[in-house]
Amino acid sequence: MAAVLIWAFTRFSQTDRPEGGLPASADTGQDGATSDEDQVPVLKLVDPQASPATRSLFRYLQESRGKRILFGHQHATTEFIAVTGNPVQSDVHNATGDFPAIFGWDTLSIEGKEKPGISGNIEASRERLIEKMKEAHKLGGIVALSTHFPNFATGGNFYDTSVGAVEHILPGGSKNAEFNAMLDHVAYVANHLKDENGELIPILFRPFHEQNGSWFWWGARLTKTSDYIALYRYTVEYLRDRAGVRNFLYVFSPNGPFAGDEKTYLATYPGDEYVDILGMDQYDNQDHPGTKGFLNGLARDLAMINRLADAKGKIAALAEFGYSPQGMKTRGNGDLAWFTKVLDAIKNDPDARRTAYMQTWANFSTNGNLFVPYKNAALLGDHELLPDFIAFYEDEYTAFAGDLSGVYDRKAEAAVKDPFLHIATPTAGTEVVDSAVIRARVLHAEPAEVTFAVRGLAEHQPMTLDADTGYYMAIWQPDKSRIGGNAIIEVKASLADGTVLEDAVEIPVGSGEPPVAELLHDFESSDEGWTINNDSGGIWNTAGAAGPEPSTDAASSGGSSLKADFQLGGGSFELARVGDVDLSGALALEARALVRLGESADAGNGVRAKLYVKTGDSWAWTDSGEKVLDEGGFVTLRFDLSNVGGLEAVRAIGLQILTDPDSKGTASIWLDEVTLYRPAAP
Repeated sequence: MAAVLIWAFTRFSQTDRPEGGLPASADTGQDGATSDEDQVPVLKLVDPQASPATRSLFRYLQESRGKRILFGHQHATTEFIAVTGNPVQSDVHNATGDFPAIFGWDTLSIEGKEKPGISGNIEASRERLIEKMKEAHKLGGIVALSTHFPNFATGGNFYDTSVGAVEHILPGGSKNAEFNAMLDHVAYVANHLKDENGELIPILFRPFHEQNGSWFWWGARLTKTSDYIALYRYTVEYLRDRAGVRNFLYVFSPNGPFAGDEKTYLATYPGDEYVDILGMDQYDNQDHPGTKGFLNGLARDLAMINRLADAKGKIAALAEFGYSPQGMKTRGNGDLAWFTKVLDAIKNDPDARRTAYMQTWANFSTNGNLFVPYKNAALLGDHELLPDFIAFYEDEYTAFAGDLSGVYDRKAEAAVKDPFLHIATPTAGTEVVDSAVIRARVLHAEPAEVTFAVRGLAEHQPMTLDADTGYYMAIWQPDKSRIGGNAIIEVKASLADGTVLEDAVEIPVGSGEPPVAELLHDFESSDEGWTINNDSGGIWNTAGAAGPEPSTDAASSGGSSLKADFQLGGGSFELARVGDVDLSGALALEARALVRLGESADAGNGVRAKLYVKTGDSWAWTDSGEKVLDEGGFVTLRFDLSNVGGLEAVRAIGLQILTDPDSKGTASIWLDEVTLYRPAAP
């Protein structure tokens, strides 16, 4: 075992630094755990058997909300720009004299693809990661672990989006065993990460983040919402229930912005049963950093997430943030007060300020991967944002490792979990051909009987428990007459006390042929009934949009598309086609869109768009989530309809366009190839 060299450190503001001594406690506003057993909180944790230290960490983060925000750094001691004579290298420590409160690593280290791992030796890589995590713990920090698993379907890396892998690694998939083996390596690290007293060290575990983007193989373009939810649930259940991991707090972290909208944020939420920390990832723009639009939007999103956390008994976090996805430039950055501006935006909002922690990415290099300013680096000197980062550190509202005390000493109990049933396979919208293997989990209870039925067809049939996987299983073979239609599979679990748990999933029955694309609108000769909602302005057209009309200026196919002009500056509008239509059984809605800016216009953080449907008598709104449009060419917008109810009574379909508050000038949008996908008919 490698020796770990530790040296004392603390931090002070410039106004309260004592002469020749340390403060009585650096943990301002944080008392130790109460000795009154009646006041021991009962926490709603994902793991009802979470270790005492893990329960204490959750309580610590919960109690620190609104008092301090903990700062974290990925690869804080394994990647750095400046080399010093200190026994542990860290750009954060070199800049401030303190370590971050949270030390992050990724499963790439377990694979030997990132430090401290060793290429080609996963066993040695696990041990080295464990040692660095133990070192971080001794330095007073909290440990975090994210995941960038390889594409199990292709063998490529996490950026390989040539093939979606999720359906292949879920139960029954051809790569499920390989995925399980990777989870076993993660469990090994968790179960062997212990302090000097042999107690498990907690980990903030953040799997499959930024899932609403399209840059990872588990992202929205390749993964149905129902499949992502199933993947997250499977990962938690495997680690907790099969591998016996007891020291994880599970972090949910889609990519922002969300415009403060809870529904958009929760679109891929796996459920309260599976999440301890409500996080988000959000980066600024390297060319236009620190705008009011970004700062206000960040605070608005964090405020929304904090309110959700309050309602659900969770913790809110800015799980990943940075100057831009490409980090900072070595020189010539547009905002030299970026860190303090971000902090001020967070702490000045009464809800956003209750964010428990904020973690930035790793200093892999100065070329596109620089997220913490360096100090006195060879050939570089001090980074131009270093003074601002030091001011960020010295602000009383930020907490670094030297500020933490009593993190693992707090008493807390985990609440007893209510019985819970869910169908694991098939997932909603998954086409069934010939037969379907139905798998269901019954958690926190021993059922007397578990059965399934296809709604409206037959009586419930018994399901059999597979002791190896914990799933109740059955096989359903649909009649060929059902091809082209949908079926609703119901599962019921009867408990000994008479309680009945139920879950249901709607699936299309197909022939095995690819989905059929039905071109709804191509705008070759007319607007085809599409209008601007409230084209005279008002609540549905705050962007002053005009039009629409067929245009030959741009087209993704054919010679024409639908064009509308609008004003930038924070408003929004809708391009819509109103009219009753039956989309029952539809798999997805797609459209292509292009935006171009007027002369001297500035889009700020970009023009965003999302497809939507309005259903039922109440015209209930459901949408695809936002995607930034591109001036360089048409962008495909895809709306997975597999989890959308009421498709038999669609009142309108449309495209909502949203502009950034810091944008200015005029712009135009072209809409083309509105396409519906249905299962292949017999």
